[in-house]
Amino acid sequence: MLAHLSMAASAALALIATNLDNLAVMVGLLLTAPRTRVLGGFGAAQVLVLGGALAVAEGVETAIPGWTGYLGIIPLGLGLWGIWGQWHADENADQPADIKKGTFLACFVLFASLSTDSFAAFAPLLADSQPAFRVSALFGAGVASLTLGFVGVRLVENAREGSPLVKKLERFGPYAMIAVGLYVLANSGTDTLV
Repeated sequence: MLAHLSMAASAALALIATNLDNLAVMVGLLLTAPRTRVLGGFGAAQVLVLGGALAVAEGVETAIPGWTGYLGIIPLGLGLWGIWGQWHADENADQPADIKKGTFLACFVLFASLSTDSFAAFAPLLADSQPAFRVSALFGAGVASLTLGFVGVRLVENAREGSPLVKKLERFGPYAMIAVGLYVLANSGTDTLV
């Protein structure tokens, strides 16, 4: 039971860390667009990303058994690339994007495109985990998605200009991807082949 709770908590933290950019965009959109469109687009994008990661994980498990642990190289590499990008970022990169009102479909596409790092982290994590632990990870990720939506709404309600804290927290995303990559590469008790 404790192992399942740990897996759910780890997945929740990974989803939150890789979706801080989505949170920043959500706050901006909630300031200008209807709440149902923004939250619906975010929720649908998370379902797509997690469902896609699960489908890839199950496909990889049958296609290349015994090699799934090496998929940890993907989030590890992307995390290192993200850190390198942060060190070499242009000073103007911190300027907020001009976010316009959008339809549900526009919000969904925007959030889905910002969630590629979540997909890159969850596909190897789920592929390298036993089926029972996949359920725990998806549960944790689902709770984290709901939490991010709630936090986005509260940030807008408390400060109509958004929060500079969100922008600072975005920098932790690459570190979360590195942690997921190292976890997948490590042979742990949640793996399909210990």
